[in-house]
Amino acid sequence: MRLISAVLGFALRKAGLVAAVALSLFLGLLLVSALVPVLREAEAERDRLQEVSQRRAALEDQLAGLQSSYEAAQARATETLTTEVAAEVEAGTGRVAEQASEVEARQGDLCGRLEALAEDVLPGPNPCDDAQKALDAAEDALATFEDNLADARADAAVLADPALSNEEKLDRLGEDGGLATQQREIDNTGSELAQAEADEARLERAQGSWAGRVVDLWARSWRWIVLTALLLVLAPGLLRVVSYFVLMPLVRRAHRPIHLAEDPDPAAYLRTSQAQRTLTVRLEDGEVLSARSEHVRPVQGTVRGRLLYDWSSPFISFAAGLYGLSRVTGDGGATSATLATPNDPDSYLMRIDFRDHPGVVMRPRHVVGVVGAPELQTRWRWGIQSLATWQVRYILFSGTGSLVVQGSGDVVATDPGGASTRMEQNLVMGFDSRLVVSVNRTEVFWPYLWGRTPLVDDEFSGAHPLFWQKSTGDGPSSPIAKVFDAFWSAFGKVLGF
Repeated sequence: MRLISAVLGFALRKAGLVAAVALSLFLGLLLVSALVPVLREAEAERDRLQEVSQRRAALEDQLAGLQSSYEAAQARATETLTTEVAAEVEAGTGRVAEQASEVEARQGDLCGRLEALAEDVLPGPNPCDDAQKALDAAEDALATFEDNLADARADAAVLADPALSNEEKLDRLGEDGGLATQQREIDNTGSELAQAEADEARLERAQGSWAGRVVDLWARSWRWIVLTALLLVLAPGLLRVVSYFVLMPLVRRAHRPIHLAEDPDPAAYLRTSQAQRTLTVRLEDGEVLSARSEHVRPVQGTVRGRLLYDWSSPFISFAAGLYGLSRVTGDGGATSATLATPNDPDSYLMRIDFRDHPGVVMRPRHVVGVVGAPELQTRWRWGIQSLATWQVRYILFSGTGSLVVQGSGDVVATDPGGASTRMEQNLVMGFDSRLVVSVNRTEVFWPYLWGRTPLVDDEFSGAHPLFWQKSTGDGPSSPIAKVFDAFWSAFGKVLGF
């Protein structure tokens, strides 16, 4: 049940984190829209642009349909007129021919001059005048028929002209084919389309402003923002799962344990004191204490300054903080110095004495003071274990002398007693180089998945002590400072600091 609760709690926390990120983005957008009216207006205009673009596209489709229908109607009207005009030309040609025959016949019925004179003198109807009037009427009809035939032929020529469109043919003939209503609808639709195109152009110019670009950028990138938020939330967990179940088993099988001691002297000796908040170091005649000046409190004896602890290893001395030291030398009397951490009330100090020792591995940041003149040495180790622990160099204090080291919460010396002991890397301060050091995967998956414990544990085997602290500092609180601190801590860890 606890496992189910833990899994559900983990899933709910991740879902809540994704929802919180999405809500934060949405609230940020609302805040920006409220604080910057230009952005709010640009957002509204962007929506308006979409509506206008859709309306313009609909009007274009409607206008295209109307024009297609109108052109089809014009084609049908032109075809009908062509047929009618052809029939009219054919009928007019026959009518003109018949009327010409009629005129010719009427001309034969005219009276001569004597007959016309006699008819003018005699009283009563005048047949000669009647024949002339009939001829005149026949000639007028022939002229009308010829004019109509000429007009019909002209219309036929227009309708047969391939260079003219159907609309131009109808315009020249003065015909609309009953399409005036459709033409007015096309004109109205064209006007609406022109207005929509003008609005669209104005809104597109508005979207070219900085506010429009911001709104458009958000509209185009919000999916990537959400995807990035999901990756940021889920990727660490997925990476932890892969590292735990895939990478670390491979490292465990492939790595070779590290043994730093080279030909250790069987008479080598190492002893530790109890961890204390303040540590008093008593010096024999000629014995020298080199300690960080800020840690030195009351002093009995002669104190001098020293720039570096070891001029043969200046970089290591400087990186370890062993520079600007107070050098106290025993003069045969009651010479002593009290050491205490100046800015960490939860810090503890321990003294480590050793003689003819092959080397005490200690992270230099934990070294507060050195008694005597032990030698600074380095050991480089490469391989898959170095990749797993992110450490390729180890710093040793060898020979005879003493170290004063500090740790947070407490400083403990643990002897594995010939077996193996695991310890979280961030708590390990140092170890006796005669120990065999390897790596192993943490045995607790859920605390590791939740970020409470590290993935890799240092594993020590042998009958010599390792030194560890109870806790680690919280580090900087500023996000930027945390980034720099993480970078330099990782870099220093690779080099053994």
